[in-house]
Amino acid sequence: MFNKDYILREIENLSRFLGTVIFQKRTSAVEIVDEQGNISESGLLYHRLKTLIRQNKINEAENLLFTEFEQDPNEHNLEAAIQFYSELQELSDDALKNVNFSREEIIEGIESIRKIFLEHQSLFAEDS
Repeated sequence: MFNKDYILREIENLSRFLGTVIFQKRTSAVEIVDEQGNISESGLLYHRLKTLIRQNKINEAENLLFTEFEQDPNEHNLEAAIQFYSELQELSDDALKNVNFSREEIIEGIESIRKIFLEHQSLFAEDS
């Protein structure tokens, strides 16, 4: 029980970190459609991730996330990643186990996304 609580707190702390430090605000839901009524890139990515979650294809969804995020580690894709891992956090342990995914993998995924984003930001700052 202690281990589960610790993992849940770690996931929440990492999500809050990404939301407050990188965005300097609380995380919010991903906007699928922008003000002009166009589907945003991050919204499209998030929609594809959410569809895969509903199909219980969590590993496939995470692979898609990393493929897209590594190609373009921008703030919008970061929001989609945070929302993806937040939704995974909401799943029960049994649901995660049934799709061969764990809470530890959620933490590892968030940490990997954070690392990629921060590396990209530091490279971008060096080029400026």
